[in-house]
Amino acid sequence: MERVRKFRLPAPAVVALSFIVIIAVGTALLCIPGAAREGGTPFIDAMFTAVSAVCVTGLTVLQTFNHWSLYGQIVIIALIQIGGLGFITIISIIFLYAKKHTTLSERKLVMQSAGGATFAGLKKLVKYILIGTAAFEALGAFVLCFAFVPVYGWGLGIWQSVFTSISAFCNAGFTITDADGGVSLCNFAGDPVVTITVVLLIIIGGVGFFVWGDVVKNGIHLTKYSLHSKIVLSATGALVFGGWLLFALLEWNNPATIGDEGVGTKLLATLFMSVTPRTAGFNSIDYADMSAGGILLSDLLMFVGGSPGSTAGGVKTTTAVVFICTALAVARRKEEVHLFKRRFERDVTTQAAAVICLYLFLIFASTLIICAAEGDAFTLEAVSFEVFSAVNTVGLSMGITPQLGVLSKLVLMLLMTLGRVGGFTFILLFAGDKKSVTISRVSEKIMVG
Repeated sequence: MERVRKFRLPAPAVVALSFIVIIAVGTALLCIPGAAREGGTPFIDAMFTAVSAVCVTGLTVLQTFNHWSLYGQIVIIALIQIGGLGFITIISIIFLYAKKHTTLSERKLVMQSAGGATFAGLKKLVKYILIGTAAFEALGAFVLCFAFVPVYGWGLGIWQSVFTSISAFCNAGFTITDADGGVSLCNFAGDPVVTITVVLLIIIGGVGFFVWGDVVKNGIHLTKYSLHSKIVLSATGALVFGGWLLFALLEWNNPATIGDEGVGTKLLATLFMSVTPRTAGFNSIDYADMSAGGILLSDLLMFVGGSPGSTAGGVKTTTAVVFICTALAVARRKEEVHLFKRRFERDVTTQAAAVICLYLFLIFASTLIICAAEGDAFTLEAVSFEVFSAVNTVGLSMGITPQLGVLSKLVLMLLMTLGRVGGFTFILLFAGDKKSVTISRVSEKIMVG
């Protein structure tokens, strides 16, 4: 008798499905009347909030503190934590330690979710994720208490610290500072405790879990780091300090943002501007008042985002670096692409180009749809900024999110979900596990460029 073949979803499909399931559960929990301080919450707004939280984006259509009750806020921060780590990663932590033996497909699923480059040391990587996340979030909350408790009191101050620490580490951008009428972290733009703590949490959460393992294993011996870790750390440093310098040049004398502030506040604010667009979503200035150059630079940083296997979104630092290196190699008529005395495989360069093309298409198409749906209600600059923020799971906005129509909100929700699942994972959903038969066709020259 012929055995019935078991149906198994590929790892990318399971990862994508896990986010959809958690979004559905989160939406249901936020629709409960007790989740709001007064009355209920419209389904579309509850769903938008759940998607934004699970996809660690931070775009909001309702004020997090003033609209949502304590129960609603706990649901939101729980969704952020689950979305930041990845639901599959959390399940993986359980079954990797509960089972003595794991199958190849199970390990592939964990690797896809946790961001591991190889199967080797996967169990240790998952342990680093669990311990590291708890330690960094706890330390961040403790430090933030020194800034928030004097302002909000013990109860709300501690809750504010815990909420902000988890949100920052997961690169989510949600805050409950609207308790006193504040917007995000604008009231703390000149506070070094808040700014530096949040910046460090964002960067640590955004470099990726795999890099953590490399740092723990090799310490300060940078030459022993993997090529992946070298690229991530180098690109992160270049983006942070390069963005800091450029924002200082663009916004230093802008009276609408930081032009009238002291030097200390300007330095802290421009550092924050450099770090937060890379998928964090906090803001210490009003982006509607930012210069055109500052907006364009923010779009670029949002597009690049964080690193693979992290809580961050965007095309990822490694993708951007591989794409740039490939372009330089083509310009120099080199057949191989090198960096740090290592060669990139051809599949990697192709994947980087595919991911960037996918994101550019999504940004263009979504901006066009929202502009058509909203008419002349918003400028192209504001709409494109919103789209960049959504697909790269950032959460920054020029203030138009609550005013968008249902169709525009649906588009943004789709972008946030695709952005959190990841461009390459999304492409793999349609690739399947079948091996393609290589057929060599007759070549013919065409003109490009």
